[in-house]
Amino acid sequence: MKIVTSAQMREIERIAIEELGTPSIVLMENAAAQVTKHCLNYLEKINNPSVFIFCGPGNNGGDGLAVSRQLQCKGIETKVINYKDSIKQSDIDACDLIVDALLGTGISRDVDTNVKQLIEAINNSKKYVISVDIPSGIHCDTGHVMGCAVKADETITFCYPKTGLYLYPGAEHVGIIRVEDISIPKNLIDRVNPKTEILADNEAFNLLPVRKERSNKGSFGKVLVFAGSKEMPGAASLACSAAYMTGAGLVCACVVPDVASVIHHWQREVVTRIVPDKNGMYCKESFDYIKEEINKASVIIIGPGIGRNIDISEFVYELLKFSKTPMVLDADALFAISENSSLFKTLKAPCVITPHPGEMSRLTGLQINEILENTSGTALNFANKNNVVTLLKDAHTIIANPNGEYNINITGNNSLSKAGTGDVLTGMIAGFIAQGVDTYTASILGAYFHGKAAEKACLTKSNYSVIASDLLDLIPVVMKK
Repeated sequence: MKIVTSAQMREIERIAIEELGTPSIVLMENAAAQVTKHCLNYLEKINNPSVFIFCGPGNNGGDGLAVSRQLQCKGIETKVINYKDSIKQSDIDACDLIVDALLGTGISRDVDTNVKQLIEAINNSKKYVISVDIPSGIHCDTGHVMGCAVKADETITFCYPKTGLYLYPGAEHVGIIRVEDISIPKNLIDRVNPKTEILADNEAFNLLPVRKERSNKGSFGKVLVFAGSKEMPGAASLACSAAYMTGAGLVCACVVPDVASVIHHWQREVVTRIVPDKNGMYCKESFDYIKEEINKASVIIIGPGIGRNIDISEFVYELLKFSKTPMVLDADALFAISENSSLFKTLKAPCVITPHPGEMSRLTGLQINEILENTSGTALNFANKNNVVTLLKDAHTIIANPNGEYNINITGNNSLSKAGTGDVLTGMIAGFIAQGVDTYTASILGAYFHGKAAEKACLTKSNYSVIASDLLDLIPVVMKK
């Protein structure tokens, strides 16, 4: 599903009004009707309810005034608070519902003092809050909090979702997002060519690779895995299992002896090639031993749990310079590359990187807080500069394409904040690539179903208790149509 910036939405509205002849007042009345509907849904079990509607100076405030009139027509007591008004906290505490129509999508600077006081009063009230289009104080395009912002329980947005609703920290303020129709033709989005999307359930299933009836393991690709070390053998097992669970035909783990023994115990379907090691880790001799196999694979995983030292970095460098096979780089492979980022310029095949903010900090030189304040921009810039699909992990993960497109993944929860879950994600992405899915789409699918598996796991376990291996059993469940 495509999502739009503030400028793109203004252009869509301009086309609807000026070219298609839709009166702007009709759009405002339709928007107000949708907000009113959700207000009535919340108030239906409350006797003699009252609603406070906070209205700003622009179109958002106009929507709020129209909501007030429509609620009054339904017999609901309403009080309109103008953005220049002052109000006592005790007065707000007396209402049953707050409608936030202060600022809307056009905000470009920090909120002024009086509006800030109103926003703080709304948040301090602990009342149920419905925001119109976007919570006041959230930047529509970046999700930045512009000084302060309303904490909504629901956000009713119109026609198309707005980018800032899904980017942190704005995403923490929106509550339940409801996208409502206001009689703007859906195909107008093609006129503004948005580069950002989120994935809906039906879209995700439509992107899954087709599995033909007449097929064999070669039909679904070979994944070559370079992962694990004597101290972290489980990383390889998790990645291998995840690749199989997403549909790869053959998974071959090229691993050191300590890792092979763990794989043999846990995952019988994985083929192993035991490579020479140095102190239980990869080294240049590991690469020399397996060199002839590298370009026979469909995709290569490099990095989960391999450790960090000079020998490992040399191993990673040799792999990257030699491979003509698509690669998924994670964890310690990214550490090695951060010491020699010019390696990206030598790549001969499509590549996906999957850093968390700390790893991205090492790759870019940016501080972690800078990255967290601009995850989409950070991922886009890195993808474009280095010609790699960049999956930047966060509560809402950003998947950026070198051509300027990016996806915001909104599945998952904080149960994924645990060791090993990234290894599963890496394996899932590789599994999709092995089946012929392009690296960008494979990364989107991997993040989406990885998050869905976590959500499913939390139905029977708590967010505290889910571990990476729980996801493996649930991947086939969430991928079943």
